[in-house]
Amino acid sequence: MKSKKFIRWAMTLGFLLWADFSHADLQWITGSVPKNATDNSNPAVVKDAPSQSVSLSSIGSQDIIVSHMITCTKIINDYPNDSVNYFYLNKNDQICYYFYFLIKPSSRIHTTTMECYNPSGIRIAKYDQEFRVSFVDRLLTIQNETYQWFLATMTLGMDHMRAEYGQTGLPKDVGLYAIRTSVDGELVGITFFYVKPQPTEPPSPSATAPPSPASDLNALPLNTPASTQPIPNNIP
Repeated sequence: MKSKKFIRWAMTLGFLLWADFSHADLQWITGSVPKNATDNSNPAVVKDAPSQSVSLSSIGSQDIIVSHMITCTKIINDYPNDSVNYFYLNKNDQICYYFYFLIKPSSRIHTTTMECYNPSGIRIAKYDQEFRVSFVDRLLTIQNETYQWFLATMTLGMDHMRAEYGQTGLPKDVGLYAIRTSVDGELVGITFFYVKPQPTEPPSPSATAPPSPASDLNALPLNTPASTQPIPNNIP
């Protein structure tokens, strides 16, 4: 009888220990405390889900696809004239930024924010662009998926500021610049470009040809005559 009581006691103790360990594992996996366990952890626990105070725009409530992030020297008819990521002082007069983004069709208002930072990390431009479209506008089907497409652009002056694009400083510092792009409050891409000093122009070749030597008729070679006899006059 004693052995059976001992076995029951050992099984009960083992079950209790197993329950404590399982509660500990559950707490470690989920980051929270089971309802039937005592909270012995510190207040700084990892949450499974964001708190109600977190804005939906900050966690990315929808899929945004960015394409064609380009810096160029000019935009013509809503298309980049070229694609370069370096600009020269005293040679280029502006820096243009161009990108598309795709999103599932909706009737909500979309807002893009483009911010340019100089090599010291100082923001020299911030431009917001708002898009108001209906559910059936700007539709694009790619690989059996339908999206709405949007084009956003920004132009920065190198010799004068473009206030209409929120420019507050000139890109006069040589070095690496960054453009941060957000859509509906969500960071979707970072691109960059360089500002370089004025390139050194190679010396132009001389346009004048070397002078030709003076002509000397006496120096021209003369052929030796075949005969020294006079030409006869009675040739038939």
